[in-house]
Amino acid sequence: MTAIFVLLALSAGFIGGFKGYGEMDSRTKTSTASDFDRDQRENMTQRYEQAAAILSQLNFNHPDREKTEEAVHLLQDFHDEKLVENLDGACPDAAMLLAYAEAMNQVASYRGHMTNKDVNTDRKLLSIVQDMPAGYEGKLSEKIVPFQRLIIAMNEEAEKEAKQDRENAQKHAENLSQGKYGGIRAGDGEDNITAAFGEPARVSETRENGQTLRQYVFNHNGKRIYVYTRDGIVTDVSM
Repeated sequence: MTAIFVLLALSAGFIGGFKGYGEMDSRTKTSTASDFDRDQRENMTQRYEQAAAILSQLNFNHPDREKTEEAVHLLQDFHDEKLVENLDGACPDAAMLLAYAEAMNQVASYRGHMTNKDVNTDRKLLSIVQDMPAGYEGKLSEKIVPFQRLIIAMNEEAEKEAKQDRENAQKHAENLSQGKYGGIRAGDGEDNITAAFGEPARVSETRENGQTLRQYVFNHNGKRIYVYTRDGIVTDVSM
């Protein structure tokens, strides 16, 4: 009986010790996880603020490519929605700042020479800007909102210009087919050119794919007239 009681006592002590160790290990893991979360939160918040400071100094007309790339790098991890959720609101406008950084990085690639047409053909830039929510009032809204409006306006202007170019091209084709350029039409021979406009001021000639291309330049009443031919046949006239 004594031996049995001793065995039971040892077993109870062992179980109690194991349970205590388990509780201590659990507390240690919880503390470690908590420390990790706190460190991650501090790190991400610091990156967020650094990126915001960079973005606040960017100039739309001449954005620094190195700075825009640095801002994108600092904010890149905010693509992870789970991570943002774990930050519990510490960096509320990270998604918008990241979008702005990526858009400005696209703008920076033009080195201060971005045109309406560039905006219209830059599908990545347009996609980023068009996905930005309207009426944004968060961090750096005083820079982001005007930027968003400007890109949208430039795209709309480019579409108007493209429409006008198409209409002008159509009108030009009609004028050319009707012989409204000194009676010259596409398909006429080169002999008709001097008969219509006299002697040219200059003729330029090149070779392309085995064909001879010429540009005739005429000066009439202070205006330039250009006639283009391919292997002796008129292809276009511009005034």
